[in-house]
Amino acid sequence: MSAQSVSPHRVLITTRTFQRMKGAHWDTLHEAGLETLTSGIDQALNEQQLIERLPGIAALICGVDEVTERALEAADQLRVISMNGVGLDRIDVEAATRRGVVVTRTPGTNADSVADLTLALMLAQARLIPRHDRTLRQGDWSRLRGRELRGQLLGLVGLGAIGKKVALRALAFGMTVQAYDPCLDLAFCREHGIEAADWETALRSSDVLSLHLPVTAETMDLIDREALAAMKPGAVLINTARGELVDEAGLVEALESGHLGGAGLDAFSPEPPAPGPLWEMEQVVLTPHLGGNTLEAALRTALQSARNAVAILTGNAGQAESVANPEVLNSSEDDR
Repeated sequence: MSAQSVSPHRVLITTRTFQRMKGAHWDTLHEAGLETLTSGIDQALNEQQLIERLPGIAALICGVDEVTERALEAADQLRVISMNGVGLDRIDVEAATRRGVVVTRTPGTNADSVADLTLALMLAQARLIPRHDRTLRQGDWSRLRGRELRGQLLGLVGLGAIGKKVALRALAFGMTVQAYDPCLDLAFCREHGIEAADWETALRSSDVLSLHLPVTAETMDLIDREALAAMKPGAVLINTARGELVDEAGLVEALESGHLGGAGLDAFSPEPPAPGPLWEMEQVVLTPHLGGNTLEAALRTALQSARNAVAILTGNAGQAESVANPEVLNSSEDDR
């Protein structure tokens, strides 16, 4: 059926992971009496593709599609944008707010998966797993001496849902953990013996620095040449958050000079990235932004994004989690 027909009960689903899986997320939408449509495209939608599909749509369940102001102007019936994930950098939240469209997210649903990968990258770095795998397949039995995680100081930049999961895993490996976060959860730190660190201390003293922040105007290129130069010599940088947090050219220089001991990267800018100097470095472990790409995380995320859409469309906004623009809900309540 065409998305051009106007109905207050139509949901457009553009995120591929949601579409490909069977599960309770579909049941949640259908049991609420909603009609579901999929994008018909096996990739993120650009602005024009959304403009063509949004008329008559009441809810958009999306991923990294270009939800721009122009796309929203075509959305004559839209009431909610339910992000199937966390990052809102591809959604014009201000434009949505002006149009009275609620924007929701699903933080925490992939926290265990991203935390697992963060520890995997640390272990891959410490025990030189990619190098040994490659050389052994070539018939070379030589062994390089690695490091234990126990006793190393882990600096967490961001102590939200994912950062906390990483902290608990690191503590189980015998690491000492310190955290820098402008809104640091001091109660969690006290409970688990995590040290509160300022920015300079986190850079200067951490053996492993792991990033767990969203991309904002303040965090863009947070790890720039100055920050890299301030890091402890031989330290390892782990990024399972967003590529925009790191100045890649500066990182390459820090690795080539030997100032940094290595890096484990799951996020890049842009994505997919073009091969570059990092691809040739033995001390760098690369993965294709798969931190949250587990079956369990995908099902939790899809279910929560479906629940958020249903909550808004059925007049139960209080049941929606992680509303990015609550002022829309407040203004709706005032109108009543």
